[in-house]
Amino acid sequence: MKKILIALLLPFALQAQKNYTALLDSYMQSAVSINQFSGSVLIAKHDSIIYQKTFGTLDYANTKPLDTNSMFELGIITEEFTAAAILLLKDEGKLKLSDPIIKYFPELPYDNVTIQHLLTHTSGLPDYYEEVMKDKWGTQKYATNADIIKSLAASKVPLAWQPGMQYDEYHYYAEYPLLAALIEKVSGLSYADFMQQKIFMPLHLEHTKVLTGMQIAENKISNHTESIYFDESKQQFFPADSFTAFGSDYDHIAKNILGGRGISSTASDLFLWDEALQHHTLLPVKSQQEMFTPYILKDTASKIFMGYGTLVGKNEFGNYVQQRDGGNNETLGYITTLIHYAQDDVTIILLANKAKSSSSIAGTLAYILFDKEIVPPYIHKPVSMDTSLLDKYVGEYALPFITKVYKKDGTLWMTIHGEPDLKLLPESNTKFFSSNKEYDLQLQFDTDDKGNVAKTYFIFNGLKKEATLRN
Repeated sequence: MKKILIALLLPFALQAQKNYTALLDSYMQSAVSINQFSGSVLIAKHDSIIYQKTFGTLDYANTKPLDTNSMFELGIITEEFTAAAILLLKDEGKLKLSDPIIKYFPELPYDNVTIQHLLTHTSGLPDYYEEVMKDKWGTQKYATNADIIKSLAASKVPLAWQPGMQYDEYHYYAEYPLLAALIEKVSGLSYADFMQQKIFMPLHLEHTKVLTGMQIAENKISNHTESIYFDESKQQFFPADSFTAFGSDYDHIAKNILGGRGISSTASDLFLWDEALQHHTLLPVKSQQEMFTPYILKDTASKIFMGYGTLVGKNEFGNYVQQRDGGNNETLGYITTLIHYAQDDVTIILLANKAKSSSSIAGTLAYILFDKEIVPPYIHKPVSMDTSLLDKYVGEYALPFITKVYKKDGTLWMTIHGEPDLKLLPESNTKFFSSNKEYDLQLQFDTDDKGNVAKTYFIFNGLKKEATLRN
């Protein structure tokens, strides 16, 4: 559901006349009771925390309650830290972003790829797992970042495109691991030691650590959450380690790799991190501006661009910076979101260790803060209806992404590019909900006194947006 999430995570103008703390908590309580949300939420405005709370448990067995010091894998939020580390080295004169990567790794066959291409995910490098190491590495030892470099050098898989000309999220997996290796080569420190000495300690991030997936899987890290994912086909939660969709060698290739993932933290520490970025206490203004500059378009529907380890955008309410992980790959089960709305100086941090219906909660919280209508979670019950009424709902809609609603087998169905078609069940003659239980998707049709459709609304996990009929 990536297109849905990106299109809905947009900033709105904050007002001050409501009891937002109560409204936020009311919504979160419903998310816990209906969707079994488990995680940590922190919301701040003008450097002050206005809402912070934890819900649920650390573990799959539900025996250890979460607290404010509970650590979560950050997923691709790790990229922000890696990018900042590169900029620190740049400011120390130890590298230039225009340097070709073969200056540091001459064994690689990519002489036209620069450090900046790695930072912006525009290098065209192959996916180190799918295209380079899969079915070749085996399960005898765990790969390191250095092993990725050796494998890229040996395989000589060509670039997917001319560097700097294109972004593709399915071809970036080698880029930030290369940046982590570069940090080690230039600084003389391990990636973990560099982060600890140059970033975590100076910013007083006391509950932030570099941890590989295997270290976390060994369950030796005190107060670290266990990731739990929802299996739609079985309608049940499972520990993420039981997920077996990847190859048998996946863990041995990917679980120890750092740079694009590998940092665990808390909501409180992420707030300190965001404060450091906004107030330039880690990086000087010029380097911070480089980090937040929109370099290449990532998503055409919502006009989101890639910065250095960040996603940046602008709409009628000004600039915003965000980073999020949708619970994919080795962080399956985690939903991690860090969003800063610049105009109103609002930060929303959400860390969840259960993925069901958690992926757009940060967007729903923004709707509450900025006085947009939401639909709190509730239990849906299908009803019988006159199926002839369905015909007037059929059509193609813009959300702003394009979706098609059609009639089949006596009910409505919905298409979203890149996703299986969704069956919609009637809750009334004018409101329908998805039969998929992993997330709450609804279509609502407001009709006039003659029964004609006047407005159509798309509701996803509480976010309500008007859809425009295109035909």
